[in-house]
Amino acid sequence: MQRRAAAIYVVFFVVVAIAAYSLTTVAEKPSVSVEGESYSQGDPIPAGGTQWTVNVADGSGNVSSTNDSARFTTSFSNNTSLAFQNGMYRPAPNGSSGGAGTASTGTTSGAGTTGTSTSGPSTSATTGGEGTSAASSTPGTEFRVVIPNASAGNASGGNASGGNASAANVSSFTLRQEFDTAARLRADPAVADTTLSGANDTEYVRYRNGTTQTLDAYLPEPTTRNVSVGDRFPYQNNSSRVESINSSGVTLAWRASLTRSQELAAGENVTLGGTTYVAQFPQNDSVVLSQNVSGYQAEQEALDHFNDRMLGLWGVVIISLFAAILVLAMAYLPVRG
Repeated sequence: MQRRAAAIYVVFFVVVAIAAYSLTTVAEKPSVSVEGESYSQGDPIPAGGTQWTVNVADGSGNVSSTNDSARFTTSFSNNTSLAFQNGMYRPAPNGSSGGAGTASTGTTSGAGTTGTSTSGPSTSATTGGEGTSAASSTPGTEFRVVIPNASAGNASGGNASGGNASAANVSSFTLRQEFDTAARLRADPAVADTTLSGANDTEYVRYRNGTTQTLDAYLPEPTTRNVSVGDRFPYQNNSSRVESINSSGVTLAWRASLTRSQELAAGENVTLGGTTYVAQFPQNDSVVLSQNVSGYQAEQEALDHFNDRMLGLWGVVIISLFAAILVLAMAYLPVRG
């Protein structure tokens, strides 16, 4: 009787497993394929006035766009220390950066799109035209930016006032040479390595013979340079020009090549020229971009639903077969007595 009942249960579970497996074989898997334009390596995509180029390989890729005359800007503030070397100005190490060398977001010309500028060493451009050159000093010279009527005030030896001046536009700023006093004293065997402080915080240089001299008199006359709006100002490997000056800082501008790219991933959206596309890779060397994003999402949801049901049916097959084997094994257990 025990084995007869077990046989009935075994047959039941096997039938359930066969039925579930039959459904997995006859079920029709929905496809995800919406209409769109097919692109291969190097194909152009005009979008919103910008020409994008397709780069695709091995089932993935990106689109890139290059603007050869993108406009970039950067700025530095009053009282900033700049080092001049090899015909180029840079933020001075260990100096007051004041925001120097930080490139701002620039608007590219022509396309009307926005790109972000990078720091000087990674972006270069050559700006033609006339203008007074600010790069005619000895390599290795350190300068401090002094803007007239700047509210920062008390620039070392400069003409910046200490009042509460507003950030009004001015037409020029001054580069005033600075000296490394400690290094100069150490290199001079005739004087002590450190200065002395006197009345009114006046610093003095002490000679080995016992005499003293004020530090201002000991140091050479600093070189000063006047830079105006429109002058060429080579800064961080960019042939930039002075675009504007106000009492708080200086803005430089230049034009250079700007390359932007956007990744293409299967099933992911990408926006080009204000239009959103969904990407598909029917082959490893091509990509299809479709504007029917909602249609793709609906088909993808249907596919996900189908896959969930398939996993459920395979679960029924596995559990039913396991149950049949378990019942059969228990039916043949030895009976005591």
